[in-house]
This record gives sequence, structure tokens and C-alpha cells, in this order.
Amino acid sequence: MNLTFRNAHWWGMGGVALAATILLVVLFGPVLAHPNNYFFKAGGDALQSYYATAFYTLHDSGNRFTGMNYPFGEHFNYPNLQPLIAAVMALLERLGLPVGRYTVGITNMLALSSLVVTPVVMYAILRRTRLPVLYAGVLALLIGFMAPQVLRLDGHVSLSYACFVPMLWYCIIRIQETPRAWRWYVLFGLCSILTGAVMLYFLACGCFFLLGHVLVLAWQQPRMRPWLGRMLLAALLPLLLFRGYIWATDHVADRPPNPYGLTVYLSTLRTVFTPVLGPLHDWWRATWPSDDYNDEGFSYIGLVATATLLASVVLGVVAVVRRRQWQRLWRPALPLHLRTGLWAATLLLVLAFGIPFKWEWFSWVTDHSGPVKQFRSLGRFAWPFYYVATTYAAYALYRWWRYLRRRGRPQLAWLGAPLLLLWATEAWLQVSTKADQVMMGTGAHDFLDPSTSVLARLTWANRSVSEFQAIMPLPYYNMGTDKFDLSGSSNSIYQADKASAISGLPLLATYVSRASVGQAMQHIQLLSSPLVPKELLAHFPNNKPLLLLVTPDYLTEAEQRLVGLARLIVQAPEAALYELPIAALAATALAQERATAAALLPMLPVRAGGLQATTSAGVLVESFDKAADRRGRLSPGAWYQAKDGFSTLYDGPVPAPADTGRYEASVWINGKSDYGYGNMRVKLYDAKGQVGESVVDGRKTTEVLNGWVRVVVPFRLLPGVTRLEVLYETRDLLADDLLIRPVNTDVYYYVGEGKQRRLVKNTYSLTP
Repeated sequence: MNLTFRNAHWWGMGGVALAATILLVVLFGPVLAHPNNYFFKAGGDALQSYYATAFYTLHDSGNRFTGMNYPFGEHFNYPNLQPLIAAVMALLERLGLPVGRYTVGITNMLALSSLVVTPVVMYAILRRTRLPVLYAGVLALLIGFMAPQVLRLDGHVSLSYACFVPMLWYCIIRIQETPRAWRWYVLFGLCSILTGAVMLYFLACGCFFLLGHVLVLAWQQPRMRPWLGRMLLAALLPLLLFRGYIWATDHVADRPPNPYGLTVYLSTLRTVFTPVLGPLHDWWRATWPSDDYNDEGFSYIGLVATATLLASVVLGVVAVVRRRQWQRLWRPALPLHLRTGLWAATLLLVLAFGIPFKWEWFSWVTDHSGPVKQFRSLGRFAWPFYYVATTYAAYALYRWWRYLRRRGRPQLAWLGAPLLLLWATEAWLQVSTKADQVMMGTGAHDFLDPSTSVLARLTWANRSVSEFQAIMPLPYYNMGTDKFDLSGSSNSIYQADKASAISGLPLLATYVSRASVGQAMQHIQLLSSPLVPKELLAHFPNNKPLLLLVTPDYLTEAEQRLVGLARLIVQAPEAALYELPIAALAATALAQERATAAALLPMLPVRAGGLQATTSAGVLVESFDKAADRRGRLSPGAWYQAKDGFSTLYDGPVPAPADTGRYEASVWINGKSDYGYGNMRVKLYDAKGQVGESVVDGRKTTEVLNGWVRVVVPFRLLPGVTRLEVLYETRDLLADDLLIRPVNTDVYYYVGEGKQRRLVKNTYSLTP
């Protein structure tokens, strides 16, 4: 009997794998035929995954990734390169197998292979939930192809492995069945670490899920309590090992402590219980419009599973009340692993909803939840709920079918068939919609083809890649600190990634999660005005020029200035290449500005507060010298507000004499605060009330000096405006040297006394 069961089990798994493979071929046939020719998405996180994996495979080793953030590089856990996969590929490359040039295809095939493995793992779980072979096989396919990770195929590729969460759940199930057997604890730990080496969220998901089981078992299963210590160790040890590994190998000490998104990237009732993709989603949103959608929180369990859960709750409560078996409210008659899994997954679902972090009166919890903050996309913790809820739905439907059959109501029993058909329809619509999306990105074979790179045209000018030390793309991008958000353009990112991966030249740009704030400030300072010395240049290992890669997109004034310092080498349709000497980048205008000031100041009248301006227009300087906080920028005294919200930096009359010209309001804020840079706004009022408002996102600033960043709001002074209000919205705000002036007027003044006396122009110090 046992042998027969095992044979049926293995034949069932093989059948599920075969059926999943056939479905995969039907859905993704062109990709499977030419995997290296398809970008699942030719931009965003997906492109960065292809690039980072390819660069590491071809040019790096160990735990250091040098492709971005030149000259510092990065710990290879932070770029989107799937460390375990990249490390294996790099090893194969060193052994002589040319896998690097096929990074796109390998990445695609690994992601798609998960669609075959996931139903197999789900089949094993469903069989342990006492479901028959054929039924378990069909439901395993439906659950696997509708998994929330499938939705990440054209986005964050490293999150698209649908098999990882059910694999970890299967280990937890076996731990509960045989709590004395150490092998399942060890296997869970190994699987957690390996999946975490692909994407950390899988490790966190599995470990938190097991912790949830520990809580539920301690509450509901007294006889399991002797084994809870083992489970707790299995849940915590992978997390501690990973944290210890990062502590020992990552030397960056200023990664952002409060990444954006903890109370934003959440699951909601809609993202879990209503369609999130395809025609049903479109119809649902048209019928019941809502902004309550966030793709980071997608974990849709399907209409059938949702209806099954609702019916189960209603029928269960009615039965409990009638029979007065109150313990059945928390201990329904289910297989142990399904009951504990439902409770544990529900606990994670509550976390995915952002509870209690999103509640304002629990802000103190958020403030002191440092490790949790690093998992800023809490919506991803809804994934276990998908697998448990759909498994429960499969179990409940089968039990109801058997119940009706035994009660002599076969006609009612077969009403389950339309439900399964609806389930299959939803799964097909969702996965086919995603398949259509990912198959739109053809032409990927050129990405790692050296002959198609713009760098190949350097030979036209008798130049070579070895003459340069790094590539600086324009439009420029620097993302990942949650403080700066210079997003470049899709062209500049694609062309820079392509050129860097092929040539091995690192990028003087950053697209890395939780990047060093201090290093990002030094990079962005390269775009600062000629009044700002460039600190990053001291870290360059040589004096080779930079290679500017400029795509035909809009360039900011700062970016145009860099192009003006460089010499054109190659002009091509996709991008132009310029040589930017380090000496040109290092030069400042301080000496010239001091000479200009020496000639001008004797002729300019001195106004109140010692100000001298180059026109008669009204100006205002607020240095906050009398503020309680003495952490000033040029002199003691600065505005400080710890709590989140708007700080009123100025509220008063328009600087006289007023005109209707172009003005700007600027302020320096501490660039190394624990929170983001928020936004700055200027409101204009006449006698009747507000008549205008200008807002600037602080993350777009490119002026960086001595740990401070300058945020500027341009505005036009409208006729009749008599009052200005300058507001800054952020948390932990330390602001100094507010300046309001017409853009055609320069303002000079002195700070300090005696030998410490310094000349300042437009809040920039011209003297050391």
C-alpha cells in the first residue's frame, strides 16, 4: 500500500511537471526558443538586474560589485544582481564557459523555470493536505501559474521565483509532522539562506512565516511546545547569519536608516482579494474605482478562494454558535499544517497591511523598528497568505464536494466544476496577460554584443576604452538613497548599462538600493556649480579622463555645463561620447568670483544687515543666527524641526522694493539627516488671499557642499503680491541660510569676525 502510494505520488509529480512545461511552452514559446533575445522589461529594476548580473559575471569576483558607484563600488548584496546566481555564473565564466554574454537568456530561463517547479512543490503540499492525485495536480497548476511572483516577471526579476515561498512552507509542514527530525530544520535553514542569496525578501518571508507558526503552535498546540525552541532557532538563525555576514563584509556605515516606503508599499484588501491584472481587473476598477492599488502589495488569491474563505468564515461562525464549541473559532477542524498555516499567514498579512506601522498613534513603534524599516516593502509579506489561502480553498472545495456526494446531492456537488473553471480562467487571464507583456521586449541579443555598442565607434577617432577610467552618463542618474532621485532617462540608463557591461568600464552613476548617502553626495556634487570644489576627485585612482556618454535627451543646465567642459569624440544616433579631463572638472570659479567681488563691493551700497546687492531689487537673507539650534552652516544658528510636517522658514512681506520679475527662494538643509529631503514651496498672497504656489522636490537638488544640500524654488512675483510664505516639508529638518532674491541680482555679505570673517555670495562662501 505504501509503495503504491509513493508510486502514485511520484507519477503525479511527474505529470504536474510535464503539464506545467507544456503550459510554459504555450505561454512563453518565443522566449523559450530565443531566451537571449527578450528583455522581460528593457528598463527599471529588470534592466538593472540584467546589467548588474552581466557586469559581475564578466568583470568582478568576491563580494564586491564595481560596475556602479565608481570609484567606491558596492557590496554585491545591494545591486539587483541575484548574488547566488551571479556568483555561480562568474565561476563558470572563470572556468572558460562564456555564460556572461548570455546573461539575459539565463536570467529569463531561471525565472520561467520557476513556473514548472512551483506547481510541483504545490502538488506535494496539496497531497499532504489529503487531496487526491488528479485533483491535487490540477489545483497545483492553477495555484502555481497564478502566483503573485509571476506578476514580477517584467519588473523586479529577482522577485519572480514563485517556487521559493511554497518550498519554505513545505519545510515548515514537514517540521510540524516530524518535530524530532533535525533534517527538516536544517533543510529549512539552508533553503532560507539560498533563497535569500537570490533575494533577501524570500529569506525574511520564510523566517517570519516560521516565527508565526511558533506563536500559533505555542498558543494552540501544548504538545508541540517542547519543540518550539528548535523552530525558533531555525527561524532566527538564518536572519542572524545573514545580518552577521553583512556586518562583517559591508564597510559602508551611512546607508539610509529610514528607507522610503514602509507605510506606502503595502498590501490592501483590494490587492489581495480583487483582480490585479487582465480584463477582470479592468472591469473591476471601472465598476468600483479606487486608488487603493500598489503593485508592491499584489498577492491576489482569486475570486474562488476569496468566496471560499468568506463562506467558510460565515458557516464556521454559525456552526460554532449553534454547537457552542467556542474553541473551534481558533481551532477549526483542519489538518494541522493548514490550520497553523492560515493563522501564521494571516499574521504576516496584517504586517503586509502595514499594521501597526501605518497608524499615526503607533509612530513610536515605527521610529524604533530599525530592522523592519529595511524591509520597506511590507506588502511582499502577503505572499505566504496567497499559497495558504489557495491551498485552503482547494481543500475546502474538495471537502464540500465529498460532503454533498455522501449526502446524496451529486448535482450540487458538481457545481464545484464551474468554480474550478472560473479559477482556471482567472489564472489563464493573469499569466497570459503577463506573458504578452514580457514578450514585447525583443532585440535583447544586442545588449551584450560588443559590435553594437557605441563604444565600438571609439576606434573611428583612434581611441580605446583603456584611455578612460569610468563612464558618466548624461542625463545623469543617481537613485537608491531615498534622498536623491536623479532618474536620468531610459536612453541614458540603457546605453550606459550596455557600454559598461561590454567594456568593463564602471559607471559614475548609481542605481542601487540603500546606497551610501555620503558617497551619493560626492557623486552628485560633480553637477554642482563652479563655486563648489569636487570632493570625489580625491578618491579617483588615476588622472585618466572620464568618458561622457550623452544620449539625445533633455539635459539640465548643470549637465550642459559638464558637456561644455568636455571634448566631443564620437557623435552617433544613439549617443555621443565626450572626453572630460579631470582637471577641467576640478577647476572652480572661486578665484574669479573673489576678484569680481573685490571690484564690485566698493561701489555697492550697504543695506541693513550688511547686505550688498548688484541691483536695487529687494532681497532677503535669513541666517537663523538667533535660533536655539547652534548647528549652523556658515555660522552658529540654524532652523531645526524634528517632527514631520511643514516648517515655516519665512512668512512676511515681499522684500522691498517689489517687482514682477523672476525670483528664487533657496535654503541649505543638512544632507545627512536620518530622513529624506522632502519638498520646499513658496506661497504668494495678495490682499484677498493666496494667488500662487511653486513647489520643488528636494530630491532633485544637485548643489552639495560640506554635507549640506541647497534647494531652490524659482517663482514669479505676481502683480499685487504683498506677502510670501516659504515652507519646507520633511522630518528632522535642519535648515540654514535662506535667501530670497531676483534671479538677476547677486547678494554679498560677510559672516564671522576677525580672522574668521568670510565673504559670501548668494550663500556660497568665497573665502575658506
